[in-house]
Amino acid sequence: MDLLLLEALGIGAILGLLLGLTGSGGSLVALPLLLSLHLPLRDAIGVSLGAVALTALIGAVPRARLGQVAWRPALLLAVAGLPGNAVGQWLGRQIPELLLILGFCALVLWSAWRMWRSSCQVRSGSGPLRSIPLVLIGLAVGVFSGLMGVGGGFMVVPALLAFTPLSMLAASATSLAVIALVSGGGFALYLSGANPSLALLAGLTLGGAGGVLGGNALAQRLGGQTLQRLFALMLVAVSLSLAVQKISAGV
Repeated sequence: MDLLLLEALGIGAILGLLLGLTGSGGSLVALPLLLSLHLPLRDAIGVSLGAVALTALIGAVPRARLGQVAWRPALLLAVAGLPGNAVGQWLGRQIPELLLILGFCALVLWSAWRMWRSSCQVRSGSGPLRSIPLVLIGLAVGVFSGLMGVGGGFMVVPALLAFTPLSMLAASATSLAVIALVSGGGFALYLSGANPSLALLAGLTLGGAGGVLGGNALAQRLGGQTLQRLFALMLVAVSLSLAVQKISAGV
């Protein structure tokens, strides 16, 4: 089997497992791994968007059938995120790469701290859905998706926990639906000016499908606090590794 396809299967499996477990984080791992394959940043971002969108869609369908996807907040986030994605892809061509990555890592670390802190709080399962904050978060998610090829779940999951009455399990499922819509739109924009490797995309999708379905199954068994802390630790590890990788490479 082609080495590129094997590597893509492995990256896709990791991406899918994290998406299935937490509704987030897969793209934060996928992007550094895709860069390690010596892809240019723009192509790594575009391919990451496609892999994340397809994997999230595969994971969202069974969760939606279980009634875990909250469609109103999902659509609020996605509708705001789609135009933000176009803005993010344009900004990505204007901002120096090192500055972009360092700022991105700082935001991810902040999100990890927020998630860890919220894992210690008891969720009552009741409270109002706040539309305006979700629309603003959705716009930011779209911008970061376009900038760095990420699904934006590291922002979506904390936003859903803060501004809706959803549990961690429902927030992670809803995040998958948002990621599929926003990243899918970004991937379509990327394809308008690029021709990515079909073997790479196929491997990422196949590996992601297996990973996300396995992650979905594990998510049903783990408690919400465990998922939140796992998510927070994963964010810290990946953001630091991405910063070290790019700084050492002399971006």
